[in-house]
Amino acid sequence: MFSIKIIILFVVFCLIKPNGAGVIKRSLFSDDIQKEFEQHIQLETETFLNNIFKSQINYFNKVKLSLPDNCKRVSDIETYVHKLETAIEEKNVEKKDNIYLETFQSMGRTPLLLNKEYDTGMSDEEYQKILEDNDLNDFMKNFLVEVAVYFWKMAKASGKAVETSIDDYLENIKKRNNLY
Repeated sequence: MFSIKIIILFVVFCLIKPNGAGVIKRSLFSDDIQKEFEQHIQLETETFLNNIFKSQINYFNKVKLSLPDNCKRVSDIETYVHKLETAIEEKNVEKKDNIYLETFQSMGRTPLLLNKEYDTGMSDEEYQKILEDNDLNDFMKNFLVEVAVYFWKMAKASGKAVETSIDDYLENIKKRNNLY
Protein backbone atom coordinates (compact mmCIF):
# COMPACT_ATOMS: atom_id res chain seq x y z
CA MET A 1 0.00 0.00 0.00
CA PHE A 2 2.57 2.59 1.07
CA SER A 3 5.20 0.65 -0.73
CA ILE A 4 8.83 1.20 0.07
CA LYS A 5 9.41 0.42 -3.61
CA ILE A 6 7.75 3.69 -4.64
CA ILE A 7 9.94 5.62 -2.23
CA ILE A 8 13.07 3.84 -3.46
CA LEU A 9 12.10 4.62 -7.07
CA PHE A 10 11.72 8.29 -6.13
CA VAL A 11 15.07 8.23 -4.33
CA VAL A 12 16.82 6.61 -7.30
CA PHE A 13 15.31 9.25 -9.58
CA CYS A 14 16.70 11.97 -7.30
CA LEU A 15 20.08 10.33 -6.91
CA ILE A 16 21.09 9.75 -10.51
CA LYS A 17 22.68 12.19 -12.89
CA PRO A 18 22.02 11.53 -16.58
CA ASN A 19 24.67 12.64 -19.06
CA GLY A 20 23.87 14.43 -22.31
CA ALA A 21 22.92 11.21 -24.09
CA GLY A 22 20.43 10.27 -21.36
CA VAL A 23 22.67 7.57 -19.95
CA ILE A 24 23.09 7.46 -16.19
CA LYS A 25 26.61 8.61 -15.44
CA ARG A 26 26.89 8.47 -11.62
CA SER A 27 25.06 9.25 -8.43
CA LEU A 28 24.54 12.89 -7.56
CA PHE A 29 24.87 12.04 -3.85
CA SER A 30 28.00 10.86 -2.13
CA ASP A 31 27.92 7.35 -0.72
CA ASP A 32 27.74 8.73 2.84
CA ILE A 33 24.78 11.00 2.07
CA GLN A 34 23.00 8.24 0.18
CA LYS A 35 23.55 5.75 3.00
CA GLU A 36 22.33 8.23 5.64
CA PHE A 37 19.28 9.08 3.51
CA GLU A 38 18.38 5.41 2.98
CA GLN A 39 18.72 4.71 6.71
CA HIS A 40 16.49 7.67 7.51
CA ILE A 41 13.86 6.47 5.03
CA GLN A 42 13.96 2.96 6.48
CA LEU A 43 13.53 4.24 10.04
CA GLU A 44 10.70 6.65 9.15
CA THR A 45 8.92 3.98 7.11
CA GLU A 46 9.17 1.43 9.91
CA THR A 47 7.86 3.96 12.43
CA PHE A 48 5.02 4.98 10.12
CA LEU A 49 3.93 1.42 9.40
CA ASN A 50 4.09 0.42 13.07
CA ASN A 51 2.03 3.47 14.04
CA ILE A 52 -0.74 2.71 11.57
CA PHE A 53 -0.69 -0.97 12.52
CA LYS A 54 -1.02 -0.15 16.23
CA SER A 55 -3.80 2.32 15.54
CA GLN A 56 -5.72 -0.28 13.55
CA ILE A 57 -5.17 -2.93 16.21
CA ASN A 58 -6.52 -0.61 18.91
CA TYR A 59 -9.53 0.42 16.87
CA PHE A 60 -10.56 -3.07 15.76
CA ASN A 61 -10.04 -4.52 19.23
CA LYS A 62 -12.52 -1.93 20.53
CA VAL A 63 -14.98 -2.81 17.74
CA LYS A 64 -14.56 -6.52 18.50
CA LEU A 65 -15.56 -5.94 22.13
CA SER A 66 -18.78 -4.29 20.93
CA LEU A 67 -19.80 -7.22 18.74
CA PRO A 68 -21.62 -10.39 19.77
CA ASP A 69 -19.03 -13.07 20.59
CA ASN A 70 -20.47 -15.59 18.16
CA CYS A 71 -20.47 -13.47 14.98
CA LYS A 72 -18.02 -14.20 12.16
CA ARG A 73 -16.75 -10.61 12.15
CA VAL A 74 -15.09 -11.23 15.54
CA SER A 75 -12.94 -13.98 14.04
CA ASP A 76 -12.21 -11.76 11.00
CA ILE A 77 -10.99 -9.02 13.33
CA GLU A 78 -8.88 -11.47 15.34
CA THR A 79 -7.25 -12.71 12.13
CA TYR A 80 -6.58 -9.17 10.95
CA VAL A 81 -5.17 -8.08 14.32
CA HIS A 82 -2.90 -11.15 14.46
CA LYS A 83 -1.51 -10.37 10.99
CA LEU A 84 -0.88 -6.74 11.98
CA GLU A 85 0.91 -7.87 15.15
CA THR A 86 3.07 -10.15 12.98
CA ALA A 87 3.87 -7.19 10.73
CA ILE A 88 4.88 -5.07 13.74
CA GLU A 89 7.31 -7.77 14.88
CA GLU A 90 8.95 -7.96 11.44
CA LYS A 91 12.15 -5.87 11.36
CA ASN A 92 12.69 -5.84 7.59
CA VAL A 93 10.70 -2.87 6.27
CA GLU A 94 10.08 -4.37 2.84
CA LYS A 95 8.78 -7.61 4.38
CA LYS A 96 6.69 -5.56 6.83
CA ASP A 97 5.18 -3.65 3.91
CA ASN A 98 4.50 -6.90 2.00
CA ILE A 99 2.80 -8.48 5.04
CA TYR A 100 0.55 -5.43 5.32
CA LEU A 101 -0.25 -5.39 1.61
CA GLU A 102 -1.06 -9.11 1.60
CA THR A 103 -3.17 -8.69 4.76
CA PHE A 104 -5.02 -5.73 3.28
CA GLN A 105 -5.72 -7.64 0.06
CA SER A 106 -6.82 -10.82 1.83
CA MET A 107 -9.14 -8.89 4.14
CA GLY A 108 -10.81 -7.37 1.08
CA ARG A 109 -12.92 -10.53 0.94
CA THR A 110 -14.20 -9.76 4.46
CA PRO A 111 -14.33 -5.97 4.66
CA LEU A 112 -14.10 -4.99 8.31
CA LEU A 113 -15.72 -1.59 7.95
CA LEU A 114 -18.63 -2.78 5.81
CA ASN A 115 -21.55 -4.69 7.17
CA LYS A 116 -22.52 -8.08 5.84
CA GLU A 117 -25.48 -9.20 7.89
CA TYR A 118 -24.45 -12.86 7.64
CA ASP A 119 -21.02 -11.92 9.15
CA THR A 120 -22.33 -9.70 11.93
CA GLY A 121 -25.95 -10.66 12.56
CA MET A 122 -26.74 -6.93 12.59
CA SER A 123 -28.50 -4.40 10.41
CA ASP A 124 -26.40 -1.82 8.59
CA GLU A 125 -27.52 0.85 11.05
CA GLU A 126 -26.54 -1.26 14.07
CA TYR A 127 -23.12 -2.04 12.66
CA GLN A 128 -22.54 1.59 11.66
CA LYS A 129 -23.40 2.65 15.20
CA ILE A 130 -20.81 0.24 16.63
CA LEU A 131 -18.15 1.61 14.26
CA GLU A 132 -19.01 5.20 15.12
CA ASP A 133 -19.31 4.54 18.86
CA ASN A 134 -15.73 3.28 18.76
CA ASP A 135 -14.51 6.55 17.21
CA LEU A 136 -14.40 5.65 13.52
CA ASN A 137 -14.11 9.31 12.55
CA ASP A 138 -11.14 9.86 14.86
CA PHE A 139 -9.55 6.64 13.61
CA MET A 140 -9.87 7.81 9.99
CA LYS A 141 -8.63 11.35 10.74
CA ASN A 142 -5.62 10.00 12.63
CA PHE A 143 -4.82 7.67 9.75
CA LEU A 144 -4.85 10.56 7.28
CA VAL A 145 -2.68 12.65 9.61
CA GLU A 146 -0.17 9.77 9.89
CA VAL A 147 0.00 9.54 6.09
CA ALA A 148 0.44 13.29 5.68
CA VAL A 149 3.16 13.46 8.33
CA TYR A 150 4.97 10.53 6.77
CA PHE A 151 5.04 12.10 3.32
CA TRP A 152 6.09 15.44 4.81
CA LYS A 153 9.02 13.71 6.56
CA MET A 154 9.99 11.96 3.32
CA ALA A 155 9.95 15.26 1.40
CA LYS A 156 11.94 16.94 4.17
CA ALA A 157 14.55 14.14 4.18
CA SER A 158 14.82 14.31 0.38
CA GLY A 159 15.33 18.06 0.55
CA LYS A 160 17.99 17.70 3.22
CA ALA A 161 19.87 15.12 1.14
CA VAL A 162 19.72 17.32 -1.95
CA GLU A 163 20.81 20.39 0.05
CA THR A 164 23.74 18.52 1.56
CA SER A 165 24.78 17.24 -1.87
CA ILE A 166 24.64 20.72 -3.37
CA ASP A 167 26.69 22.09 -0.46
CA ASP A 168 29.27 19.32 -0.97
CA TYR A 169 29.35 20.01 -4.71
CA LEU A 170 29.88 23.73 -4.19
CA GLU A 171 32.57 23.05 -1.58
CA ASN A 172 34.41 20.79 -4.04
CA ILE A 173 34.25 23.52 -6.71
CA LYS A 174 35.74 26.02 -4.25
CA LYS A 175 38.53 23.59 -3.38
CA ARG A 176 39.28 22.96 -7.04
CA ASN A 177 39.36 26.67 -7.81
CA ASN A 178 41.76 27.33 -4.94
CA LEU A 179 44.16 24.71 -6.32
CA TYR A 180 44.84 26.68 -9.50
